[in-house]
Amino acid sequence: MVFKITVLGIAITDRRSVSLLSLAVALLVLVTACSSPTDTGENDAELDASLLELVTLDGQRRVENFLLPESDDLGNIPQDPANPLSAARVDLGKLLFHDPALSSATRNTRTEGTFSCASCHHAAAGFEAGAQRSIAEGGFGWGVRGEARRPATDIPPSDVDSPPVKSQSILNKAYQRLMMFTGAAGTGGPNAGTDGKWSSDPEASANSLGYLGLESQAIAALSKHRMDDLPATEALISSHATYSRLWQEAFGGDPVTIERVGLAIAAYERTVFANRSPWQRWLRGESRAMTASQKRGAAVFFGPALCSDCHSGPALASMSFYALGMPDMPGTPPHLGRGGFTGETDMEFTFKVPQLYNLSDAGFLGHGGTFRSMRQMVDYYVAGVPDVSLPAGRVTDQFHPLELTRNQIDDLIDFLEDGLHDPDLMRYQPASVPSGGCIPANDPQARVDLGC
Repeated sequence: MVFKITVLGIAITDRRSVSLLSLAVALLVLVTACSSPTDTGENDAELDASLLELVTLDGQRRVENFLLPESDDLGNIPQDPANPLSAARVDLGKLLFHDPALSSATRNTRTEGTFSCASCHHAAAGFEAGAQRSIAEGGFGWGVRGEARRPATDIPPSDVDSPPVKSQSILNKAYQRLMMFTGAAGTGGPNAGTDGKWSSDPEASANSLGYLGLESQAIAALSKHRMDDLPATEALISSHATYSRLWQEAFGGDPVTIERVGLAIAAYERTVFANRSPWQRWLRGESRAMTASQKRGAAVFFGPALCSDCHSGPALASMSFYALGMPDMPGTPPHLGRGGFTGETDMEFTFKVPQLYNLSDAGFLGHGGTFRSMRQMVDYYVAGVPDVSLPAGRVTDQFHPLELTRNQIDDLIDFLEDGLHDPDLMRYQPASVPSGGCIPANDPQARVDLGC
């Protein structure tokens, strides 16, 4: 049975084990507290209290459930037991992730050493590409957020590596067991029993090694994106003292392998958190870290918008897959989502719930990168009408029109854009890499654009 009440003109449906009365009272206190014209976050005791009640589901969960750890607190970071975190392994992965010298298995000799993992996942774009369609091999130039990186006209189209789906952020991925929109990368959990699909899916190609999602994805990506030339990688590690030292500290006497390179990169990725965002600071007790508008937006997120039904935990994500009828990237074949990997008809057009931090840096949202702003994305969710016609019954039940006022929508957007925005992600990018290559891309035009 579904219960529905209306508080201050807002329809609230109870899909969780939380007292409707407590939620209604919290929202009433929240709206009353918002009547003050100040938006500085300085006079928000009641606003803080009502938001806290929503976040904790009236005491049924803890604030700690949403806290991201410090990046050097390795003991408290979720990790793959087969890839234990160490400072040396993280430092090694950080350099390899950003070093264009790793791109040594290219199809065209002119593109060797011109791109890195960071070309498609760089800090300035919230560790996404900053473009609707990322380009690894065959891209040239750079821009404020990567918009100027485009296919090289003197490279055959068959040599250009530009996936037909938006690049995903590496932020907060330590809390995701599986990777990719389809969840194909990673073993166990929802992927238990999918081993028959691994050999035919590029994202799942490393699953047979038995690692969790980040490790499997990092190893598979080296092969998929032409960065798995072992002799060249061995030469890179051995010819630079920093790499040699870090490899010895991270892997002892074990030889250089592409698998271990992937493990080092995954170790680094596990430490990349948006833990300096206003929301994270508020969770740690800094009441003034968020403005009153952002606090009201968080209350909408955890209250009437029901965003937290799907976006929860420290990463504000989940391992669930939903069909929302979002458009594919223009000019690409239909994307079947999770169903394209598992072969299950009822999972077709479903995509894994993404993390929500620093999306305002990305510039392109949705698996097809077709939403250009958070407002466009929020308006889409509020309208609750799929853009793409899906088979009957395929659209997830959680996707339906929401009864939110324009002020509530504005506050929600403020929370998503600025409350979840870590302003200093550049701390995760090294000042330089041992090879001397330009970060995050190293083709001649990019070197000019970036001033390297």
